[in-house]
Amino acid sequence: MVSSFNNLTVVGVNFHKTALEIRNKFAFSSEQLQQIYNHPSTKYTSPFFILSSCNRTEAYSINATPDELIDVLTFNGRLSREEVQNHVFIKQGEEVMRHVFRVASGLDSQIIGDYEITGQLKNAFALAKANGRTDGYLEKMVNTALQISKRIKNETTLSDGTTSVSYAAIQMLKQMDTTGAPVRVCLLGLGKIGAFTLKNLRDYLPNHLVTVVNRNEAKAQAAATEYGIGFAPMDNQWEVMNNSDVVIVATGAAAPIVYPHHLENTPVKLVFDLSVPNNVHPDVANMAQLRLYNIDEVSQIVNDTITQRKNEIPKAEAIINEHFSELIDWHNRRIFYLSQKPL
Repeated sequence: MVSSFNNLTVVGVNFHKTALEIRNKFAFSSEQLQQIYNHPSTKYTSPFFILSSCNRTEAYSINATPDELIDVLTFNGRLSREEVQNHVFIKQGEEVMRHVFRVASGLDSQIIGDYEITGQLKNAFALAKANGRTDGYLEKMVNTALQISKRIKNETTLSDGTTSVSYAAIQMLKQMDTTGAPVRVCLLGLGKIGAFTLKNLRDYLPNHLVTVVNRNEAKAQAAATEYGIGFAPMDNQWEVMNNSDVVIVATGAAAPIVYPHHLENTPVKLVFDLSVPNNVHPDVANMAQLRLYNIDEVSQIVNDTITQRKNEIPKAEAIINEHFSELIDWHNRRIFYLSQKPL
């Protein structure tokens, strides 16, 4: 089949209509994506890539049918095919391009102007490409999306005072800290979100006493040296939590690792779960002595403070429309050229 933007399809879930507990079941780890891309089944033959982040899991393809992409989204085994069908949205053709352009530009982020998704999109496509799962049309679409993102960031104030989830959590912590006294913070995990959170902790709350806990002890030690904080291996996480006022969980486990019994009789008063899937068991929210914020709650609180960014949306949409028209012109010229080539 000859590739064409008319054959684009995206199937997935995102924060607009799907609650966090359902999105958790759609999330893929890098290891699972690697398995999908190397799967021998013929149902995965069409060019495709999967974007899986805290707010969305979306499978993009050219030439695949929606049913084929629904099959792909059942790969992690958490949902049946029927359950996947009941939750996903489906977009096709040019609508897919507009969707990915809005995603990359931060217009479709839970926090408007949040550009963390740009790097996630770039990495998601790179992983699929490295495993031979993409083609020139998908690459052209993604590269255009990244160009749009760069222009919007440079030519508008949509991202001024960028408020990522990690930044948002630290700002909430800052607002809750009315005494100015040092607070003992336990940060679990040093993945992308954990690293951003650590940087924001040191930038905005430099007096707080931070201990980072990570499975890779050498990585934790390097971060401790760079930021002048404490560190501990994952085996000592409960000891650290027993001497903390705040716990920030940014790990990448496939299931909860922090349960109510871990927090009983500790001084912990505040827990932020910035992981997807949730790495703090929801029953922690029922504990009387502390407050749990999951990633949806953090995002919602921040959204209430960024109304001014919405004024930049028309400028961002104009940039998207410009690139969309250019891409359609490129596509039409290419189709015309191919139609003129002798068989």
